[in-house]
Amino acid sequence: MKKIPFNQAAFIAAVFDLKSLPTLVDIEGKRLPEIALVGRSNVGKSSLINHLLNRRSLAKTSSTPGKTQSINFFTIDGQVALVDLPGYGYAKVSKEIKKKWAPLIESYLEHSQHLRLILLLIDSRRELTEEDLNLIQWASFHNKSLLLICTKSDKLSAGELQKHAKHFSFGSFLYYSIKDPKARIRLIETINTRLQEHGPH
Repeated sequence: MKKIPFNQAAFIAAVFDLKSLPTLVDIEGKRLPEIALVGRSNVGKSSLINHLLNRRSLAKTSSTPGKTQSINFFTIDGQVALVDLPGYGYAKVSKEIKKKWAPLIESYLEHSQHLRLILLLIDSRRELTEEDLNLIQWASFHNKSLLLICTKSDKLSAGELQKHAKHFSFGSFLYYSIKDPKARIRLIETINTRLQEHGPH
């Protein structure tokens, strides 16, 4: 698989049910591999997407957690699809919405035949939640490629980061701050390495 430079990105669709999932293909008509972003509401998914894709407002950011209520699909350089899943764990979201979200997220992760990497976003300042741990265990059980991304790392001191890192000895992770240009470079390199390891299809 050719290395993805992350130069061009486009928003494709917002999907509210699995029947509406788009069929995304490259110029040769082959299905694009998919990278899913998951994490708690207000963990900074939209900000990371905009920073990673070098677009200021491609993903809508909001001060109100739980804003994303759909599965949002983006394409990157016509080579890979980025799939932004609804954030979980926000208490003020209604029970009806939560009932819709959980099956939507779970069904996509379990049944997508083109999912090649899951990016689990975690706020560097917070402990792992039950939902986070459940997803980590699920990915391990189903042999899914998983990368933990600790967002908002600029909020912690060097000593706090060192202490925080001890919690993630069980798997690979990256610290990420949208204020650090090198964070974007590191994540792009890691994504490309993971996709090469697990193949495009």
